Amino acid sequence: MAYEPTLRMVAARTPSFYIWLRWILFVLIMGGLGAAYVHLAEECIHAAAERSLTDEEIRHLTLTRATQKDLRPEFTQSFSEPLKKLAPHRTDGLVQPLWPWVAAWMITDEGSPSSLRSTAWFRVGLTLACLVLLGLVCLRYFALPGALLAVTLAAFHGWLGTLCEFSGATLFHLFFLLTWLACVYGLQRNSLWVYGVVGVFGALAYLSEDRILPMLIVFIVISTLRALWGWLAAHWCTGEGTTLWLRDNHLFGLLLLTAGFLFIGGPRLAEADLLFGDPTFHFVDQVRWLDQPDAAATWIANHPDKTSLEQVPPLERLSARNYFQTHTAKEAKTRLIQGLDSVIVQWQGRGGEVLAVLLILLVVLTMACWCSTPKACHAGERLHPETATTVLFLVMVTTTYLVIAGWDAAVMGIRHLHALTAPLGLSLLWGYESVLRRARRRGAGWMLARGYQTVLWLLLTMSLLQIWKSGTPIPSSTALTPPPAG
Repeated sequence: MAYEPTLRMVAARTPSFYIWLRWILFVLIMGGLGAAYVHLAEECIHAAAERSLTDEEIRHLTLTRATQKDLRPEFTQSFSEPLKKLAPHRTDGLVQPLWPWVAAWMITDEGSPSSLRSTAWFRVGLTLACLVLLGLVCLRYFALPGALLAVTLAAFHGWLGTLCEFSGATLFHLFFLLTWLACVYGLQRNSLWVYGVVGVFGALAYLSEDRILPMLIVFIVISTLRALWGWLAAHWCTGEGTTLWLRDNHLFGLLLLTAGFLFIGGPRLAEADLLFGDPTFHFVDQVRWLDQPDAAATWIANHPDKTSLEQVPPLERLSARNYFQTHTAKEAKTRLIQGLDSVIVQWQGRGGEVLAVLLILLVVLTMACWCSTPKACHAGERLHPETATTVLFLVMVTTTYLVIAGWDAAVMGIRHLHALTAPLGLSLLWGYESVLRRARRRGAGWMLARGYQTVLWLLLTMSLLQIWKSGTPIPSSTALTPPPAG
């Protein structure tokens, strides 16, 4: 009851006229963004229909046709084996099984252009539904321009580029975002069910593209360090603190994460172990230690199965150890710097400037709040007690993906890196809103919030102008593949 007058005062200070105006603007602008998204997606799908299938698309289509046989089980000889094959598991070492498994339910006429277009429109509908949900959730916690900017970054600088090809990139972007959010929430409130969600979403992202493992590894490392710090604080620190993180949940939580991941991804791991002798085998992890794309494609073509891989002499196997034994530190440094330059160029005009401005804004606001407002007196004026852990996770994940992409750029496409755009945009906006709320509780002026919203409107306008100028997005292909065998 003590909070009831405060809530009534807040409601009284927010006239219903402004609430209705906010919702009307949100619906109108979201409608315009949705119409633009569908228009650009239609152009992208039409352009894809007029060209020949890429090598990566052919591989996905081949696995889709093979998966269709799994969806028609015959229980005359066995019962358990057909049930195992119903799960997404087929891989050729490059293509992951989730999108071929999903497409197998929709393609019925041997991959005709009309069937491929129907799967493309399925991806458009899926992403549109996710964008609407994302916008509604963001509107609950963010300012109106912040919610619209988050939707714009996810739609036009992330998911739109994945609609141009018959691949699992769309599903990867979606599950990458969900895994990111689950990891952040798990570091703030490590409930046991959150660990399971991280494992399930991580496995679904892994079955879409083999790019999620660095995030899961960083999450496990940081959460383990947080558990150790909690143990030390409990035994050595005498002061009282506030936290929603329970170190006792960590060990069992990791078991749940592993169980969730293996339950979803286990069939694919078993298939890879049978075909290549390694459950986690993926050609990308091998050929990144080569220097040229042609050499990578040739190596893949020459080593398509377990037998050919076992015949490679130990000194000729592709690994970090063998690479650094045959290359100087200067050569490796030069390759990494050139790759990072490619990453920067790739993000120019594709959301990179918006993310940079949001990062600068967040740093400036945090410093201003720290230097010019009174010291926090209670928990409502302080940042979340696990802010440092969350920030460390965001920095380490982003740095890890940038370094890996910079290294891989020498031999393969790195369009998958745009999966970072939506999570980074959401995280930066979330951080800014959190700092702003605490700053206003500590006496910061109303000009701070007005200036923040003005900058967001300008960023939203700049993003829409960039989208209008760029037109149809660049496909998100990461292909380095030779023509598929058979």
